Amino acid sequence: MKTIKIKRKISSTLIRVKELEKFKGKNVEINLNINEINNEGRKEEKNLAGIFSRYADSNLSKKENQAWGIAVREKHENYRR
Repeated sequence: MKTIKIKRKISSTLIRVKELEKFKGKNVEINLNINEINNEGRKEEKNLAGIFSRYADSNLSKKENQAWGIAVREKHENYRR
């Protein structure tokens, strides 16, 4: 038995569940337990994308593209000698 929990807002009587794709063509039994979620008292989620943009240093952005390679070379530079 496999349990799949899905939380989403219902906008139609037709529900598509991608998680059931692997059971296609098999005999299955599906049990639905419907619980209405109460959103009262729940804080609104905020998007944090770009929250630290004011601290960005445009002079360092060019170095960021090569930072990982530089760090690895510095850490292991004596390995090839």
